[in-house]
Amino acid sequence: MSHFFKDNMKLLEKHSSCTKHLTEPLPSSIKVQNTPSGDNTVRLKNILIHSMYDPVKEGQSFAEKVTTGSQVCLYGFGLGYHVDALLEKIGPNGFLLAIELNPDLLLAAMTLRNQSKILLDKRFHIIYGLNEEIVSIEITKYMEKMQSTKTKDLEVIFHSPSFKCIPSSFPKLTNSLEVLLLQRRFPAVLGDLEKDNYILNKEIVGANSGIKILHSKHEGKPGLLVSAGPSLDDILPYLKQVDKNFILACVDTAFPILSREGIDPDYVFSLDPQDDSFQYFRDFLESSAKLIFTPSANTKVVHCYKGEKFVVFRKMSSQLTEEESVINSKGSTQSGGSVSCLALDALIQFGCNPIFLTGQDLSFPSDRIYSSFSNNNKEMIDRLDSSRMLKENHKSESMKQKTVNVKNIIGKNVATNQAMYSYLRAIEEIVSVNPQIKIYNLCSHGAQIDKVIPLGSANELMKFLTYHS
Repeated sequence: MSHFFKDNMKLLEKHSSCTKHLTEPLPSSIKVQNTPSGDNTVRLKNILIHSMYDPVKEGQSFAEKVTTGSQVCLYGFGLGYHVDALLEKIGPNGFLLAIELNPDLLLAAMTLRNQSKILLDKRFHIIYGLNEEIVSIEITKYMEKMQSTKTKDLEVIFHSPSFKCIPSSFPKLTNSLEVLLLQRRFPAVLGDLEKDNYILNKEIVGANSGIKILHSKHEGKPGLLVSAGPSLDDILPYLKQVDKNFILACVDTAFPILSREGIDPDYVFSLDPQDDSFQYFRDFLESSAKLIFTPSANTKVVHCYKGEKFVVFRKMSSQLTEEESVINSKGSTQSGGSVSCLALDALIQFGCNPIFLTGQDLSFPSDRIYSSFSNNNKEMIDRLDSSRMLKENHKSESMKQKTVNVKNIIGKNVATNQAMYSYLRAIEEIVSVNPQIKIYNLCSHGAQIDKVIPLGSANELMKFLTYHS
């Protein structure tokens, strides 16, 4: 075992400057166990890292779904059995980035197995460290490099037992990785539904001119994007006074709120494949708003809406089967995340500048999820008989996922969940790649969005209109 350790450590030093912190012997948290196949496995704090029977065969099964030529980002080196299999599966043109942040587990890997074949492979790099910020920067650098490659798409995979052992000293990185895991599960859950919608919408999609025809249509005009978060309540009474000064757009959940107030948006966006999304359009199918929809959006919405419709392809969608030339001719978006991300990217493509966001809290201020005018809130009211119960129901809805604390515009903590946190990061990414666009968040009580300017009241919006009139 000592021979493995010394030789492995010399090779590991080429990957990380923090290896000096990995020293023999193995800590008491690691329990080594022999298997019938003759290979070692370990338990770390009673979590079994590899099979008790045949870790090599288990590693081969783990790598089965990875495609040849892939750029793979893996959390969890474990003892390396699945890493061997992944390197074999990705072939000569692939690349494997492994992240392992648990020092005890990495020490066990360097002590119990000869890792020279892995650590000398030019298609492999492992990230290990003790400082969350430094590690995050290195991960970002490698993932950007992998995403820019002209080979296969980036695949993100998790070795679940290793991921359960991630140290508590990496809270932000843990949350970001959990969000990635959540996003991977979400398409799996909705995959068949998206595929069904995609097939049913295909004729309309094929005949549609697409969002590209709207490119730069509103060059230099201010845009106002309405979402259905709690802060919409503060600005809604003023929207009818100012809506004609903007290219007014809204996400599907805000559409009935505006329509009931007699406010006609220029654009409404829809990408949700689920039948529930039709409730936002059911009573307003003859609106003058232009519908921007994705090919896998709910087919009732796409077929029943009477107004003008424009398709937009999401380049990250696993349902895409069209030729690249078709997608390019109709228009696409790189934005991931929520319908708000799609809408913001579209307004930028339309040429709007500046862009004002409202109802975009990306968190749960005062334990509330929705605007009090939203369909979702009204459904809660119908079920409950007191304001206290309503607040508790909002809170229970918000807590269905893991809670994350983020900073609001005055630097205080405000609660959000992992889905909202991923949308926040997605919007920040859109903002960062479009520095020429000024973006404001109006009346938000929620999360601060990096590089987005907060406006605290409707009066500030009025001042903007007066100054630019």
